[in-house]
Amino acid sequence: MRRPSMERAFREALTDPDERHKVREALGWDDSQASRFLSGHTGITIDKLDAAVSALSLRPVTRRYLEAITELAGTGVKCWCAREGLGDCSTR
Repeated sequence: MRRPSMERAFREALTDPDERHKVREALGWDDSQASRFLSGHTGITIDKLDAAVSALSLRPVTRRYLEAITELAGTGVKCWCAREGLGDCSTR
């Protein structure tokens, strides 16, 4: 399993003909700006970061949020025991 990568996400989106226009439009770029970005000759300005991440359909979350979801998933989202007031299934 590959670790998610912002670089890979941008590279894949900007080289995919079906996705490229969404990222370009979100950033207000033309094809030459996208090409310069892919070749490392230009970057994304700070005021465009949110639009860029959103165009990739990515949603940043905090580590705290992920840890909370992990804890809840450990009990089990469909834990019958917990729903019936018998504690959680992971301790039985």
